[in-house]
Amino acid sequence: MKKYISMRLHFFAGFLLACSLVISLSGCEEKNEPESVGDLYELIVNKPVVRIGQNEEVAVDIILGNGNYSVKSYDTDIAEAVLSDGQIIITSGSSNGATTVEVTDGEGVSADISVSVGLFDLELSLTEISLEPGGQRQIEVRMGNFSSNDELTIEVADGTVADIENTDPLRPYYVVTALKRGQTSIKFTDRKGKSAVVGVTVNPYSLEVSAVNPKVGVNNKLTVYVESGNGGYEMVSGNPDIVAVEAVPGDAAAFRLVGVSEGDATVTVTDEAGQKVEFPVVAVSADKAAYLGSGNYFSVPFTMRNGAVDESMSSLNSITFESRINIEALNGSNDAQINTIMGVEKIFLLRVDVHKDASDTGKRYLQLAADDKGGIRYEGSTEIKTGQWYDVAVVLDGSKSGEERISLYVDGRKETLQLQNGTPDDLNNVDLTSAFYIGRSDGKRHLNGSVTYARVWTIALSDQEIAANCGKILTSDMEGLAANWIFTNVNDSESSFASITGKGFEAEAGTPVTVWTEDPVLSE
Repeated sequence: MKKYISMRLHFFAGFLLACSLVISLSGCEEKNEPESVGDLYELIVNKPVVRIGQNEEVAVDIILGNGNYSVKSYDTDIAEAVLSDGQIIITSGSSNGATTVEVTDGEGVSADISVSVGLFDLELSLTEISLEPGGQRQIEVRMGNFSSNDELTIEVADGTVADIENTDPLRPYYVVTALKRGQTSIKFTDRKGKSAVVGVTVNPYSLEVSAVNPKVGVNNKLTVYVESGNGGYEMVSGNPDIVAVEAVPGDAAAFRLVGVSEGDATVTVTDEAGQKVEFPVVAVSADKAAYLGSGNYFSVPFTMRNGAVDESMSSLNSITFESRINIEALNGSNDAQINTIMGVEKIFLLRVDVHKDASDTGKRYLQLAADDKGGIRYEGSTEIKTGQWYDVAVVLDGSKSGEERISLYVDGRKETLQLQNGTPDDLNNVDLTSAFYIGRSDGKRHLNGSVTYARVWTIALSDQEIAANCGKILTSDMEGLAANWIFTNVNDSESSFASITGKGFEAEAGTPVTVWTEDPVLSE
């Protein structure tokens, strides 16, 4: 069904537009005089361009100025101009052509009216427009038999494909907006019946993916997102024995590349509009872990792809943290003698801290710090030394009460706790969505070493499950595994590491990781 749009120039709207240009204007009465010598108005007419035929005339309104107007035509053979009852009357002369009518007010402010006399073909600035859905393009009617927008009629053949809107009440400027894939045309007709057509093609969205020559580790995964396209996405590997592809549950625009064996493979993405993108993938073996040193770290905003905070991480009663770390140096008093592993400061934080008692020897132990007043402290009894790899974990079990709610683990074994302070029953509805870090807390207290992996579960793992996971690179989606970051040298980016399971949460490095540490687990 055709959509007809008749563009009508409303003098009142134009008048308001002109009034907005006036400084200290107290009212919008036509041709108000300035309040002072310095308040001169711009001279504005409602038809800055006039196009008429032989033996025709047109009335032009002065919508803003300083009074005491006079007019003159630079070529009276083409057009004459006179003032009549506050209007400028322009009459065609004996010759076709173009001239200028100058309007001047009593303050010497002037404005030009471009006058063309004759019969003109309708001319557009564009005859073909190609857009993607949501795209816009400006178009101008440059010539024709009209003096104002209300003398143009616009017809959109299929208004579901594209729309058009006048963007200037005084001039024939329009914006075409693409609505959906398809083709249509927009026909302009002037008062003399002259017409011109612009063809509009709304193409499918360009198909774009987040991967550019990515690497994926053998027995590892890399999440790839379709960032732009037309839905109905499929991703296929040309060599699944090297790189396999699996869909991400709950996200039709996300896929995971799975490293099967070392080598190269080509992956192809298609959408329902027939768009296709191919990109090469290299599968390599990981042999080193990220070295953070004394100042680097990862931050995790726990946001979904649309930028909104993932509320599923904001009210937890059961939590498990797992990580594999190697501390290069123990932090000093400037960092409160704390080396941070992961979590949220004053909420739920796994760290290594010095044990403070009468026989303090400066030895360090795994510790959970979990409230905003520093009251909840649970500490293991295995000394954490520098230059050694440790698999560490903490569990908050919401199904239990008292001291049984919290457990610490080192190398898969449950710790005998040498410190149990606070009331763990107060740990309810834990929010991990604000200021979650890996390798830093309180703006400092860095890990000061290397990290191979970090995992966040929204369930409480058992002793047996912690032992089974110890020292292992997990790559499968598992119940309750909300985030799983593997910080190895096969990642395609040194600044951002996506969780390979769960919802793909990004761990963003404070500075790009450029140094890597050998980890025996990665060479097994």
